Amino acid sequence: MAAHANKNGSRPLASHNRPRSIRAYWWACCLILLIPHSLLTKASASESHALSLFEQRALYRQAMDDLRRGALTKFRAKAKRLEEYPLRPYLDYHRVNGRLSRASAKEITGFMAEHGDLAPSNIMYRRWLKKLGQKRHWTTLLQNFSDGDYKRSNDAELRCYYVRALYGRGQREKALDWTTDLWLSPKSQPKACDPIFDVWRTTPRFTQEIAWQRFDAAIQNNQRTLSRYLLRFFTGANRRTADAYYQVHTQPKRVIRRNRFAQDSARNRTIIQHGLMRLSKKDPKDAAKAWKRYAETHSFSAVQRSIIADHIQVGLARSGIFPSALDRSQFTSSFATQGLAEAALFEQNWDELTYWVGQLPTGEQTTQRWQYWWARALQKSAPSEPLATSSPDPQKMLQKLAEQRHYYGFMAALALDAPLQTLQAGTPKPPPFDLSSSAHARRAIELFAIGEDLNGRREWYRALDTVNNDEKRQLGHLARDIGDLSLAIRSANLAEAMDDLALRFPIAHSSDFNSAAHKQDVAPALLRAVARQESAYQPTARSHAGARGLMQLMPATAKLVAKRARLPSNFATQLNDPKINIQLGSYHIAWLIERFGGQLPLAIAAYNAGEHRVDRWIKDADLMPIDVWIETIPFRETRNYVKNVLAFTYVYNQLLGSPAPILESKTLSAGQRSP
Repeated sequence: MAAHANKNGSRPLASHNRPRSIRAYWWACCLILLIPHSLLTKASASESHALSLFEQRALYRQAMDDLRRGALTKFRAKAKRLEEYPLRPYLDYHRVNGRLSRASAKEITGFMAEHGDLAPSNIMYRRWLKKLGQKRHWTTLLQNFSDGDYKRSNDAELRCYYVRALYGRGQREKALDWTTDLWLSPKSQPKACDPIFDVWRTTPRFTQEIAWQRFDAAIQNNQRTLSRYLLRFFTGANRRTADAYYQVHTQPKRVIRRNRFAQDSARNRTIIQHGLMRLSKKDPKDAAKAWKRYAETHSFSAVQRSIIADHIQVGLARSGIFPSALDRSQFTSSFATQGLAEAALFEQNWDELTYWVGQLPTGEQTTQRWQYWWARALQKSAPSEPLATSSPDPQKMLQKLAEQRHYYGFMAALALDAPLQTLQAGTPKPPPFDLSSSAHARRAIELFAIGEDLNGRREWYRALDTVNNDEKRQLGHLARDIGDLSLAIRSANLAEAMDDLALRFPIAHSSDFNSAAHKQDVAPALLRAVARQESAYQPTARSHAGARGLMQLMPATAKLVAKRARLPSNFATQLNDPKINIQLGSYHIAWLIERFGGQLPLAIAAYNAGEHRVDRWIKDADLMPIDVWIETIPFRETRNYVKNVLAFTYVYNQLLGSPAPILESKTLSAGQRSP
């Protein structure tokens, strides 16, 4: 990896430090070098001479300006001169997309027949179909969307319009049958469904039983808003039962009120099961007492009894109460064995952990995670009875893991006090991707060059969908050479190119990272690892929650960090600028490291989940082995986040020529933190 870098560690072709206009120019220059001239400089038969690539781009932009102004004659004239330009179909796309409300079915279907392979074409087509639904153009909708399309579609709004179209054109029985399917969704449906639901509920198809089916599904999926909404459709005793179900869901301790659920009915058994499963997480002893009584008075099925018993026992185990040797054989489900193994790990009960990992299904038992913890448990335990399976050698298990490049491999090396694993050089760079083989890739590069990044990424993903793994890797290197590191990483992941370190762990923005690391006295590898995990080095990345930039700062957090760091307040509004984003992100991670007494896993967890959550998580964890603490972080997202950042930091330390252990300390010191 280092061989591909400049003296300062920067990538020669990384472009994200440059303004958009310069970045586009960079794409253009690289494109000229990478794409055969014949692919991009052909002129139409009407041209007296071939247009250069830059001339074609300029003409494309002019045509788009004409389209925006409504100068269609000029637009068509320029489009005619661009017949051989890769983005010529996009002129048609933008023309049609801009007039969806007025476009005829012939125009839309003609476009799809000619340009349906464009990445955004299907998106546009669905939008058009929805507009037909909004205008109640039922006949046209039915002509262009079939039963098969309905079954394949996951677009709830479009499905609702289709069912309404069936009803509006006389296929009422079929429409009402399919409305039942829409109704039974455990999630809230779009407003487009309301008119057909209103009709359907006036028919005999709508019963208290079918209302209960959806209500039950909503409860099971923890859709509280939908559950409350559905309560209005119950009457009499059904309403009282539904109210009780909702109350038990929100306040599981209510399941203990036996008088309320004394009747041995199917619905009451469902409520009791649900309530005991939820109660077992917070108060397993109370759940166990209640279950002992309910088990005697209610005719639960064998499956129900097993599920309830599994959940209660896992809950008890999390409070240190494991099944006796005689009772162990009752818990054989995957949920029970994994839950009991995790509880044993949480409790640091190594004997129990040794046993329960040995009971896991083979597919689980052989994962990196459980191989590591089985070995650690075997090291620490002295089982009082023979294991159900032959006991492997923990030393050999850890040694085998330590040979592998992943979090548990690095932790295994730490557990062995073994020398740092030396990363292999990785796979050599593949031959260049043949751009003549992929119209999607050619269009993607051109779209990036002219600044249409959204459609560029869509075309790139379509290109990745249409090639084999070797070609995916080639595309990854093309993206890296041009400077789009997030696409390079995505391409490597899809290609399963785990040994292509140049793709998976790029080194870019070196001056910014090195400067920030020096100023904040943190390892450059850590900052790079956070950027790799947060945004995959995409400066314009934006999460669903609103986090922005390379190291994914929320605007509110950025504002607070800027104030703490005494940086200009307008920095918080410039999070797409890599230099500024790295400054703020590095200050924040350094502040968290100091706050948590230099304990890197805590700081990393706080960067993801917030320092106050981490305060709660370490409240009773003083002197806990750090690997145990990481493995028992309550939030799965944060748990995986910490593992990834630690592993990435380890890799980057080696790639940057400064190898260091994955962790400095093996034990958590919860008291070492600032207030």
